[in-house]
Amino acid sequence: MLGCESGHRFDANRRGFLSAIDSGAGIAGDTREILDARSRFLDLGHYRPIMDAVAASMPPSPSLRILDAGSGTGHYLAHVLSTGSDRSGLALDASSPAVALSVARADSPGLVADTWKPLPVRSGRADVILCVFAPRNAAEFARILASRGALVVVTPGPAHLAELRRAGLTIGMQQDKLDALGAALVPHFSLESTDRISFTMPLDADGGRALASMGPSGHHDRAGDWQGGDVTAEVDVTVWRR
Repeated sequence: MLGCESGHRFDANRRGFLSAIDSGAGIAGDTREILDARSRFLDLGHYRPIMDAVAASMPPSPSLRILDAGSGTGHYLAHVLSTGSDRSGLALDASSPAVALSVARADSPGLVADTWKPLPVRSGRADVILCVFAPRNAAEFARILASRGALVVVTPGPAHLAELRRAGLTIGMQQDKLDALGAALVPHFSLESTDRISFTMPLDADGGRALASMGPSGHHDRAGDWQGGDVTAEVDVTVWRR
């Protein structure tokens, strides 16, 4: 059971994770359909260069406590945990199905919580926070991170999925992602490094549709079509320090 000084209590469910979200607040996160599309796509290994870049950005400490904020299917947390010998993880997401998938894949505890609210995690407990294509609560992340802890953020670059956008399969994207990220984080963090990862993926019709459906565009009906071809993946992996 999780509790606080105000008397709130939260029990772990039968799947082994806690939910700290008010079921009447209308917060659900990604749907099971979106998560299934993401699992299918990530299982094919197309995003392995991004996963490897995230793993390479981990601090050199032999022991790391890692919070994955916006864990989704758990692929990134599982990969980071598998590349170190003494690492522990916590999967956090606003979606109950996402946390269930993350717990099963990463073999770590899970927490259903709204990133934009005060998070039920003790101050200074995380050595690393992962935030991969996910919302960022800079003040809460700074509170949760240990002294000189690292925040690892993955954001899409300008050319990310450009072919699918032109085909009408994905929604538009903010072009100044890095500037907006810096404006949000600089009051609490300093930028340590930036690594731009860019590669192309040959995707058939099913792969293109799965990729288009696994992110924010999965919440919208899109009229476009994809018959196959190369799709650009371009992301920035940034590391920030408290």
